[in-house]
Amino acid sequence: MDFLIAKVKGRSRPNHFKLLSDVTIFNFTISTDSCVEYDPGHNLDEDGWFKLSDFKTRPFCPDFIKNNQATAEFNQILSSSYKDIVYLCSFQNIGICFQKVTPSLYLNNPMLCFGENVTVEQTGRKIFINSLPDAIYIASQDILVFKNLATISSIFKGIDLLYKEATQEEVRTFLDEPFINLAANYSAEIVSKSNRKRIALAMDILSEMEEDVKNEMFNYIHTYCKHINYDPGQKQFSIADDVQLKFLLYGIEQKFYTTPYTHEKRLANSVQKLG
Repeated sequence: MDFLIAKVKGRSRPNHFKLLSDVTIFNFTISTDSCVEYDPGHNLDEDGWFKLSDFKTRPFCPDFIKNNQATAEFNQILSSSYKDIVYLCSFQNIGICFQKVTPSLYLNNPMLCFGENVTVEQTGRKIFINSLPDAIYIASQDILVFKNLATISSIFKGIDLLYKEATQEEVRTFLDEPFINLAANYSAEIVSKSNRKRIALAMDILSEMEEDVKNEMFNYIHTYCKHINYDPGQKQFSIADDVQLKFLLYGIEQKFYTTPYTHEKRLANSVQKLG
């Protein structure tokens, strides 16, 4: 039976809830024979897909997949949690289809509907469903199929560790970004291996950002990283070592958050208190 669940933000458990039953969200076909085992250096064709084999053995595989959680084990979502949905999971014949939910996918404004007559629909908040999911887990083969690792990194926590290392030229290009003021004693040659992976991901994230969103990102990073000097007039961060660069990259990945009740500033995944 097809059904739809949603992951809601927050650290309490459970955080996956049932939305609908007996509904097919995505209508598409895929041939896993043509999927390419994930390789950061491989450029997919427009209609191509990557795959990750032995997905259940991966540390970033969700528990509900590892444990073969049954439909009846998911509680029904509360209407108050709709605004907190971060991704959707549609259980279908083809597999478990994942779609990341971002603010841009929420539709709140009135809409023109074209049927036999033209009508204006104004009822409630809606989530736009993409024509293709961001990832599909195919249980019969224990593989995860996807197109873009950066897109699904917020769904599968830790999957970004598979991301490619930036080349020396890409590291130099990133450090030459106008929002970075590099100290004389720090250069591309001494950037750590882990930061090179983060730079590769950050470059993809930045390439899809509008300038006004980047400005919001700078303020967000400055809020959490007081140990990094920031010039709001020049919109520049002063980076003097690998640790400062790491936290700047965490900011680009939006890994910082504040707990709602204790108001602690933390780093996601490691749950590290920032101050």
